[in-house]
Amino acid sequence: MFRSRRKELQENLTKTNIDILVSLIPMLLVAFFVYEITPVLVILSAVIASELIEIIFSFLIQKNRDALKDFSGVVIGALTGFVLAPFTPFYVAAFAGGMATLFGKVIYRGMDKKIFNPVILGKLFVLTFFPAVLAPNSTAWTNSEILNISNEKISGLASLILINKGIIGEFSIIAMVLGAIYLMFRTKITWHVSVAFFVTIFIGYYVSSSRNVDVTTSLGEVIFMGIFVLTDTFTTPQHGFGKIFFGFLAGLSTVIFWFLGIHTEAIIYSVLILNPFTKPINTIFKPNVFGEESVSFAEIIQGIGFAIIVVLIVFATSYLHTYGFIPYIVYIYVVYGIWRLYNNR
Repeated sequence: MFRSRRKELQENLTKTNIDILVSLIPMLLVAFFVYEITPVLVILSAVIASELIEIIFSFLIQKNRDALKDFSGVVIGALTGFVLAPFTPFYVAAFAGGMATLFGKVIYRGMDKKIFNPVILGKLFVLTFFPAVLAPNSTAWTNSEILNISNEKISGLASLILINKGIIGEFSIIAMVLGAIYLMFRTKITWHVSVAFFVTIFIGYYVSSSRNVDVTTSLGEVIFMGIFVLTDTFTTPQHGFGKIFFGFLAGLSTVIFWFLGIHTEAIIYSVLILNPFTKPINTIFKPNVFGEESVSFAEIIQGIGFAIIVVLIVFATSYLHTYGFIPYIVYIYVVYGIWRLYNNR
């Protein structure tokens, strides 16, 4: 029975990952149109490194014969590449994809056992070990010599179709929407997390602008993260109310980080803070015995308690960020990951 359930999970995961790869095609084509082959090679570098890590550690060392069948290494690498700058050095992109798979999946011996979102970890590792690459003034963000469209040609509604700046995945909001529609049509994602996140973020944008807070996080990055990263199957809640609560807290945390002066890492920190709360949120907001979802007064009180804890962690993280302690936390996590790899070999 356990083997049958495991096989069913493997098959569902394989189908989901194939659909995710299909949904990314419009954004890949747009990236190629804007900056030609370079962004594609950045993504490919992350994918190759991710798969190599999967082969070496999961397949050869951990003897997990199913590791390569579900395409999870390809998906992790691809999504990690999409959240990088279009001219990220290939070795940095490879580092991001490899670290995303190694410390986001392999150390937990499977996608269904992971705690943190691998894509978010991959980008955090780049910000920690190669901070200059994704700095706002880095040359990794643009290259006018091979730019196929100019800023003068992009304005108004045209910016929804095409832009020439930001992470690779955000060059076209229309392409992202097409990918989201495909995933929803294939029932691989639901609206709950994304919509809750977007509504909270948009309200936060309005409040921030009224308080003269200069938000540098782009709309495209918010949309890409909300659709393709926050909806990760195993690091977000399973049930409707839990997903809405998760999306709301992710948006709220991001907005608080903006007010505290943290922009580049705002969504990254928010997702990593919330990932460990996925199982408790599943426990609180679970359907009743008849399968109907409802929220009781006790669940509301528990939810408020979790929200308060998350907000406190956000302020603590802001303090650690301001005083430069976040890299040391990453180093500690690396040591922890190596220890787990040693024990899981």
